[in-house]
Amino acid sequence: MRGCEASGNGWACSRSSERFPLTKGLCRTHYMQHRRGRGLAPIKVGRAVADIRLCEFGGCGRAVSARGLCCAHYQQRTKGQPLSPLRKKRGNGAFREMVERGIVECLGCGEDKPLAEYSILNASGAPRPYCRPCNAERVRLGQYNVTRGFVDQLLKLQQGSCAVCARAHTGGRAMDIDHDHGCCPGPGSCGDCVRGLVCNNCNLHGLGWYEALPPELRTFDLLNEYLADPPAKRLRAELALPADQMR
Repeated sequence: MRGCEASGNGWACSRSSERFPLTKGLCRTHYMQHRRGRGLAPIKVGRAVADIRLCEFGGCGRAVSARGLCCAHYQQRTKGQPLSPLRKKRGNGAFREMVERGIVECLGCGEDKPLAEYSILNASGAPRPYCRPCNAERVRLGQYNVTRGFVDQLLKLQQGSCAVCARAHTGGRAMDIDHDHGCCPGPGSCGDCVRGLVCNNCNLHGLGWYEALPPELRTFDLLNEYLADPPAKRLRAELALPADQMR
């Protein structure tokens, strides 16, 4: 972890790369002072650090913006999303250093991995900031318009098992995200028609076959109960409750 190199007579900047992106060894404020040709000077703090309230979401560390939450976590709550950790930010300088070293920290899993574990982002040959498995998961979640936090809470609601056959998920291949093809035909989803997490067998050989049957032949109570009241529908109803009723 690098610190801002700005210093002067009796003072030194306390900002570090852990929370502030650095450019040419300087935090953003001191870098702007440098670009404008000004002498580096201490950053004026409007209020004492001790008076700053921190976001109530565990491990966030950002200042409160509204209702005990930082701006980003407050936006998650107002959109009805489960509170989840925010994506890490880092400056281009820090990323270039990791690329030159040949070991890059994945923004998804947080692990340090060699460049071979990352796919190429563009023609310049720069690697993606997410390793291959994390990038594939981001693409999958984006395809269904759901967040990692929503999927985690959905799996918890389903007690870690398939929403149809109740077979426990023991790791390995991620469970399939099932959605109503009557709402969004094709592989993608608007997010509102996501129904639950199911094993691959139930998704391909159970639901796909069953929903293709004429209505009069759909007499399997287990599947009818799932289709009528899927777990994702119940979770969305819970997330729509006022904050004081969700605690």
